[in-house]
Amino acid sequence: MNTTLRIGLFLTLLVCASHTMEAQTAVIVNRSVPASSMGLKELLDIYTLNKAHWDDGSRITVFDLKRGKTKEAFYEYIDMSEEDLQRIWLRKQFTGKARPPRSISNEEELIDMVSRTPGAIGYVTERNIPKKSNVRIVARVKQR
Repeated sequence: MNTTLRIGLFLTLLVCASHTMEAQTAVIVNRSVPASSMGLKELLDIYTLNKAHWDDGSRITVFDLKRGKTKEAFYEYIDMSEEDLQRIWLRKQFTGKARPPRSISNEEELIDMVSRTPGAIGYVTERNIPKKSNVRIVARVKQR
C-alpha cells in the first residue's frame, strides 16, 4: 500500500471515530445525587415521573431538552416518543401527582441547571460536559 493511500485510510478512520465519540449521549446528575450509575428501567421511571425521590429521600428534578439529536437519541434509548411522554406528563400534572420536566433550550444551559440544582438529572452530548463541573455522568446512552 502506498503512503498516500495509508494516510487517506487513517484520516477516514479518524474522522469516523471522532463522529462516534461526538454523538455519545450521557445522562448527568448533580453531584448531590447518591446514585453512581443508572440502568434503563430507572431512567424510564424517572422520565415517566414514576420515581420522584432518590434513594436518600431527596427530590428528583428532571430537565429535558426542547429539541435536537441528543433528545432524539435519549428518547429512542428509553423507547418513548415525545408524544407518549407529553401525555404521561400532562396526566400526572392534571392529577397533581407530578410536574412535567423543565424544558431547556440548549445543552450548555441544561448542564448549568443540573449543576446548580441539587437532585437534578438531564442528558447531554458527552463532549459538551466541562471537565470541572458540578455534574457527574451516571449513564451513557447506547446508540441503536
